[in-house]
Amino acid sequence: MRYEHHGRLTLADKARADYVYLPFEVPPGAEGISMSYSYSNPMPADESWGGNTIDVGLFSPGDLGFPCRNFRGWSGSFRQEVHLGLGRATPGYLPGPIEPGRWHVQLGLYKLAQAGCDYHVVVDVEVSPAEQKAVLEGQRRATFASSLSPAASRLHSPRWLRGDLHSHTHHSDGANSLKELTDYAKARGLDFLAVTEHNTVSHLPGLHDYDSPGFLALPGEEVTTYYGHANVWGIEEWVDFRCRQVGDVQVAAARARAQGGLFSVNHPKDGGPPWCLGADLDFDCVEVWQGPWWLSNHQSLAWWDELLRQGRRVVAVGGSDLHRVGTPDHPYSHELGNPTTWVYASELSVNAIVDALRKGHVFLSRDVDGPRLELQATATGSSQRAMMGDSLTMGAGQGLLLEARVEGGEGCLVRLISSRGEERRDLVEHSSQRFEYVVAPRESTYYRIELIEPPEADLNQEPAALMVQAMSNPIYVAWQSECSL
Repeated sequence: MRYEHHGRLTLADKARADYVYLPFEVPPGAEGISMSYSYSNPMPADESWGGNTIDVGLFSPGDLGFPCRNFRGWSGSFRQEVHLGLGRATPGYLPGPIEPGRWHVQLGLYKLAQAGCDYHVVVDVEVSPAEQKAVLEGQRRATFASSLSPAASRLHSPRWLRGDLHSHTHHSDGANSLKELTDYAKARGLDFLAVTEHNTVSHLPGLHDYDSPGFLALPGEEVTTYYGHANVWGIEEWVDFRCRQVGDVQVAAARARAQGGLFSVNHPKDGGPPWCLGADLDFDCVEVWQGPWWLSNHQSLAWWDELLRQGRRVVAVGGSDLHRVGTPDHPYSHELGNPTTWVYASELSVNAIVDALRKGHVFLSRDVDGPRLELQATATGSSQRAMMGDSLTMGAGQGLLLEARVEGGEGCLVRLISSRGEERRDLVEHSSQRFEYVVAPRESTYYRIELIEPPEADLNQEPAALMVQAMSNPIYVAWQSECSL
């Protein structure tokens, strides 16, 4: 049974909606769907002008309103042909019963040329023999529960674990399989790796088959809207990505949190792609470091620092955004663990890592074996002691002792930064060195540290001269003019 759709898309269509839905009917007893599509003047998604980029996905029968739960797959513009059936599906799509009713091909209007775009979609529905109908209708769609409850790797005591929070496989637009990627992560020395496919969760079933003693695959999704990207971690179900305005993003973030997960704005910088939905929404983290530092990450850092100065408490994280493992014959600028996100966790489990991220018990380094930082604070006359991500309440007459430890940073500079900007800058002369700072805050503020290469220009005049090697999350100070400690 074949269905064909031909049409033309214009900039007026894009102004009305980001997605077009093409219906097709599936009769009882269907056992598979094959879909192919093409369009005029195609242009790769990472190019900015001169052609068209049309994405594609599938929805099973049900309400198409935002958010919905009848998602069956998404491949962006990466694949021109897809197939799904009871026990198999193209990566990016969910295998399972082919329910009778009205299905929809989803076309995403990512980029349209001024001249418009002609498209052609072909859907073939495979109908099973009548005697198989009862079997197909009696099957339940595969769920993720068995995959997402691995046994935790207990630690003798809480310790720092190193991971990468942003990566892709062939379930979206990556080149490698889950096995290839997780094997490489283990070889790199990572304790955990978040697999964050664009707009799909087809990688979640069986994800923890690739866990091993000392290594955890962290479930995630990159919510890839046409106005910015965000990672969600610790999820068990698909998070609807069809966000067009701030309110939609709030709904998506709430869906992630309802599953015990976190919502993190990705690469808010030139070429990120940038985040165009502003900061007037509730998110848990910001990816201040994506891939090699020189990829305009100073812009993401400045964006995050401005949030901190406004009084927001948002956790800084990093991720390689790896799409393929580089080889000598085919090198790649992104590398797993560049940067490395270190989390202070009680055990190697999804819940413990997500909890550590939520608390901000996190620092970032340029590589798996890159420099390490720790920052702790103690208020005078108080038993309060804080680590990165924690908060201290202080009042009149109190001072604050900040203790920084730097490992592997010789020749670099350590900067102490507060809501007022740079407070101190010191040379790191040894492979392991401690610094103490006594400060007297008189307002609510925060303190964090950065390890940087000696800049070649005045950072106030040339922000891109900032070359970070490692950075901490803040310790927050809540100032009370009168308080009892």
